[in-house]
Amino acid sequence: MSSIATVPSRVNGKQQDKNVFNGLRAPHLLAEWPIIGILMFMFGGLVFGALAYNLYAHGPLLKWDAALANTLPAIGLKSPAYVKYIMLAGFYVGKDVLNGIDVILGLYFLYKRYWRELTLVTVGWGGAALIFHFLSTFIARPRPVTQIWIIVNIPGFPSGHAVFTVVCYGLMAYLLVPKMPSLLWKTVVIAAAALIIAFVGFSRIFTGGHYLTDILAGYAVGIAWFGLAYTLIEMYFQERRIRNVKKE
Repeated sequence: MSSIATVPSRVNGKQQDKNVFNGLRAPHLLAEWPIIGILMFMFGGLVFGALAYNLYAHGPLLKWDAALANTLPAIGLKSPAYVKYIMLAGFYVGKDVLNGIDVILGLYFLYKRYWRELTLVTVGWGGAALIFHFLSTFIARPRPVTQIWIIVNIPGFPSGHAVFTVVCYGLMAYLLVPKMPSLLWKTVVIAAAALIIAFVGFSRIFTGGHYLTDILAGYAVGIAWFGLAYTLIEMYFQERRIRNVKKE
């Protein structure tokens, strides 16, 4: 008898195996409830629009940007050495580790011939990269002059780290949560993804790599793109599966 228990659940009227080691598949949630993706797209788009307007209109949030950009890096320079390494970890968790996860997932889905999941990874990541580069280049907001430890010179609004962490770690949670055997473990996965996303954003503000509104705008873009891209991909593959079943 196997020592790894499986917990069945009912999705689309069929029994589904929730053993996390039995294949990492998309749960069809966004295809079944596209309103979730629509609301994510609308919310993210509205928040980004409000933050962009605040930037161009020199709104009140710019005071918070300046205050944090002057205060947090100064605290960092006076902090013990371990604080430096913790905050630098945020940079790499939001870039190099994230890139590694993306490559591993892509190769895994390609090997397993999970075309829907491969499309989620490639379109989600590639689209996020294009959107980030277009928006940051078009808006062209300079980064804080108080950067410490890691200096980045490309425009900073929205934050690429914030965009990509939402798209990548959000997708990981979307894939893993349905595989978890209990509500406790589902909560742990969601909390872990949220904490990683928040930690990366805070670390970029703490080291002066971004203003607060850069990070918030990046989160907003990530949420909007997550809702739009992943919902459309899930709906497309579900519709194709339904057509194939009808032909049989």
